[in-house]
Amino acid sequence: MKINRQGKSRTLSGEELDLVMHYLPSEKYKLISLVLRKTAGRISEVVSLKYENLTATTILFPKEITKGKLKSREIPISKDLFLKLQEWKTNCKSHGEEVNAKDFIFKGRNGALTTRAFQKALAQAVIKADLRGFSSHGYRRSSLSAGSDAGIPIRHLAELSGHQSMAVLQEYLTVKRSHLEKAVEAFA
Repeated sequence: MKINRQGKSRTLSGEELDLVMHYLPSEKYKLISLVLRKTAGRISEVVSLKYENLTATTILFPKEITKGKLKSREIPISKDLFLKLQEWKTNCKSHGEEVNAKDFIFKGRNGALTTRAFQKALAQAVIKADLRGFSSHGYRRSSLSAGSDAGIPIRHLAELSGHQSMAVLQEYLTVKRSHLEKAVEAFA
């Protein structure tokens, strides 16, 4: 468990992620939370997204904003997530913000919202939800673990997450006691 920015972030269930989202301070932070959850993206990638990286079916994480800056990732997105992002864009326009293709989706004071701003808001939400040990990277671990639990092949998860190494990806995946019990039952 992550304590004082040390260790691995806790992995949460869908219901626990909903609870954390409930305690986030604004729609901006809730939408960032949803994008993290639905793309298994890193917080640095999500806050760096621009409107030009969004289509009705895909979020593109250009290689310039990915860890290592080696390869872009295209993540299929649901119609629901796309509509929420479009609603956010409309909201921003209605509040007098200029919204162009090159603009950051999640603006801060001087460009993109900082990762630290989100992490501070998340830390408060985690305390209110009584789910200590969860951090922004926990969205990535939770999403990838949920995909694994749903039977998604690890190669597909690696493509979505951008992991070059299956060994590194496997470190993200949470092994639950119920998985171990099922394995033991299958032993000859």
